[in-house]
Parts: sequence; structure tokens; C-alpha cells
Amino acid sequence: MRLRAMLIAVAAGALCAGFTTVLTAQSATGTIRVEVTDSSGAKMPGVAVTATTASGQIPARGVTDKTGTYVLRGVPVGPVFVRFRLDGFSGALAGVTVEAGVEAHVAQQLEVAPLAETVIVQAPLPPEPPKPPPPPPAPTTPAGPLLKPVPDHDRDSVCGPAKPSPATEPLGTIKSTRDVAEGGLYTIGRQLTIDGGTLTGLEVGQNLVVRRYFRVRRLAGSDTTGEHTAGLVQVVSVTERTSVATVIYACDSLRSGDFLAAFRPESVRPPEPRGVPDYDGAARILFADDAQTLGTPQKLMVIDRGSSQGIRVGQRCTLFRRQHTGKPEITGDAIVVAVRLDSATIRIERVTETISAGDLAAPQSPSPASGR
Repeated sequence: MRLRAMLIAVAAGALCAGFTTVLTAQSATGTIRVEVTDSSGAKMPGVAVTATTASGQIPARGVTDKTGTYVLRGVPVGPVFVRFRLDGFSGALAGVTVEAGVEAHVAQQLEVAPLAETVIVQAPLPPEPPKPPPPPPAPTTPAGPLLKPVPDHDRDSVCGPAKPSPATEPLGTIKSTRDVAEGGLYTIGRQLTIDGGTLTGLEVGQNLVVRRYFRVRRLAGSDTTGEHTAGLVQVVSVTERTSVATVIYACDSLRSGDFLAAFRPESVRPPEPRGVPDYDGAARILFADDAQTLGTPQKLMVIDRGSSQGIRVGQRCTLFRRQHTGKPEITGDAIVVAVRLDSATIRIERVTETISAGDLAAPQSPSPASGR
């Protein structure tokens, strides 16, 4: 009996030690609840939130919901930096110490970003006396002046997300950056080294868009792939296998490995008059841009209808969801800014609540009163 009691005590001690080990492993992490508002105190959905440890690891990231809240889970204990990012607002960084099994709180206010510089290069006008003198010549770069003017175009048609096209043939990839810009953003005059030259179809004076692919995670169904445009460049020197390009403007950070594609400018077009939404022929919203999940005013999103279904640039769309009765519940308006064969990019103009993948966009047709 005494031997049996000793065995039971040893087993119980081992079991307790095992539980202690499990509890220690489980309690080595904590959570961070973030709440984001603007300068007026309004809740901010769609803000990208990233947790970074002191060693540079990123254990959690996500996007705030319509209440401006997100919970970062599984964050290691110790000091952690939380980064906040949303287009149109200045980025922010907050420090917090995570304790085992404890939920830390971070309340962050984002300020509207200062007006960003947008540069569109135009051909210098010849002097026409006695008219006023022509505008200054095109900006110069370390390699000399830009060789060809960039035609006027709708910048949103270049910088917006898109559904990848199987017909896209990369003309080269960014190999390295000759000089580094703060925050990874490049303005006119910055130069990039390109892995590609005359053998891949590049030539001096060519205007090209810089693109990369990103993964779109879906709550239901398999993940898909989106296409993000990072900026516009012009080739200023070229050999058979390498080239140098000058940045015209950056939509976002340009990275090594981004690929180059032909630049097909879409001229600026005024939005069409408001018409009658075709709810039966509605397109489905596929995704927003890289690291974004929600659509808010001035954000760009991709729909699954294109030129083959009659979608055109400048066309208005009514955003809505289906109620359980089948009737449309209108959630906002958008305008088509770029069109491909089987997809299009829309710019959100007005919302009554945030827009997400799976919502619908009904293209508007001219009303009889418009006379069109």
C-alpha cells in the first residue's frame, strides 16, 4: 500500500509539472486591443495595424473593423511597437509592453497627411511671343532630362489595384535602387536599376508602370491574387540586359523584384451623369488594394465585370447588398476609373457604411431624362 501511494504521488507530481509547462508556454503571449480614431474622434475602419517585436519579428497584423478596433493576438511578451497605416493619413507608431495572458490597450489618433506632391511631366511649350514665356523645361535627372513627356492621364487608372491579366508580359524587374528615398517613396529624379534591356524589349524614352502581385485572403473559398501598381518610370539608358529608369511618380513604395509592364494611359474623363442602376447585371466586388480589406471614400477596389460586359471608364455604379427579401440595400456610390477585358477598377465616392469583398456594384445606365 505504501508503494502504491508513492507511485500515485510521483505520477501526480509529473502531471502537475506537465500542466505547469503547458500553462507557461500558453502564457508566454498576450494580446493588444487597438482603437483608432481621427482628429475629430470618429472611429476609423480600414487602418492597417502591424505589431513588431524588439527583434524585428512581426507576430500579428490586421485591419481595423467598422468600429475602428482590431485585436492583435499571440503577441510575445515584452516591448512591442504597433504601426498604423492608412492612405491619406500620416502613419503612426506606438510602443506597448505585452504581459503574459493580459490584453494591452492602445488608443491611437491619426492625422490627415500633408498634401502629397504629385508630379505629371508635360512637354515644354515653345516660346510664342508676345505671349508669356513657356513653362520651365521637364525636370532633369542625374542622367539628364527626361527624354519623352508623359501624356496627361488619370493617375487613379494607373495606381489602382487590378485583377492580373494573363496577357501581361513583364519587360524587366527592378534589380536595385540607385538611391534610397525616405519611407521607400520615390519622386521624380530617383533612379532604379532594371534587370532587363533591349533583349526584353526595353528602349530609351519608354514609359513603364511598376507592378507586383499580392495575395488576397478570403473568409470563404480559396485565396486569390491581386495586382498592385507601385508607380511610373521612364527608361533613360539601356544595354542588352540591364537598364536605368527614372521615377516619374510613386503610388506606393517601389521594391526590388517589382516588374515592369507597358504604360497605357487612360485620359481623365468626367464622370457620366447619374443614371438607373442595373441591379440584375450587378458586378461583384473582388478585393481592395494590397494590405486593405475595406472600401471607404476615395479608396479603389476591383469588380468582376469589364469591357466584355459593357463596363466603361467614367461609368457610375451603385453599391449595395441583397437583403434577405432580395431587395437591394444601397451602401454607396462609385465611379469606374480603369477597365480590363473581364474586370474593372472603381473609386469609392460615397458610402453609408464600409464596403467589403462580396458586396455588389450595379452599373448605371443613362436615364431617359438625360437624352443619351
